[in-house]
Amino acid sequence: MASLLHLHFIFLIAFLLISPAISNNCSSSPAPISGNTHFVDCTDLPSLKSSLHWTYNSTNSTLSIAFVAPLPSSDGWISWGINPIKPSMIGTQCLIAFKTSNGSMIVNTYNLTSYTSITQTDKLLFKVLNSKAEYSNGVMQILATLVLPSNMTTVNQVWQVGPMVKDGSPVAHKFDPDNLKSKGTLNLTTSSGGDGKNATAPVPAGGDGQNDNKTGGSSRIWSNNTSFYVFIMFLGVLFF
Repeated sequence: MASLLHLHFIFLIAFLLISPAISNNCSSSPAPISGNTHFVDCTDLPSLKSSLHWTYNSTNSTLSIAFVAPLPSSDGWISWGINPIKPSMIGTQCLIAFKTSNGSMIVNTYNLTSYTSITQTDKLLFKVLNSKAEYSNGVMQILATLVLPSNMTTVNQVWQVGPMVKDGSPVAHKFDPDNLKSKGTLNLTTSSGGDGKNATAPVPAGGDGQNDNKTGGSSRIWSNNTSFYVFIMFLGVLFF
């Protein structure tokens, strides 16, 4: 009897771990590089072979994201941002990640004012609680937690990749069709799990001691379901 109960317990754990309402994985785009990250939702972006993993907390208007994209070259850069007016490059306030000359990763914030120039600035529509860049096997990702204006239900997102960085500044990207269509609208009120409810952010804004607006922030963004899984597994070890 004990072995039969043990088998049932194993099936229960397997079901919870693969349930799509709990773990939403993009089907074709790169997964987050860090193995210790977890997000409520994931979106296969329609261009640049990229994906956005995200969790929105409507209580404190925080949006935690991992933007993942393959680099066009080893010296390239990636970017993800929000346009407060419309899904368009001009007017986008964004995070751009790249390798510095000493090989370290950095994330800077920019205001895109034209197709030929960008302005590095810390004055954005949204506050960046933390940001971090990671790189592995030709794929780069931006991990960040942002504080959005209250009652925002959708964001105009713009993403991009570029070929190189010169003198600490990203060089202009290509204007191929794939680059030009890298924009869209992200609905914050509908979970990809299909329940139509606001997702609950796993990390309270400003409550985890994360660094502000630069590369040192923690990337441990866990779902509230994680504690539940650990508790169930503990019971299995205790009683079986």
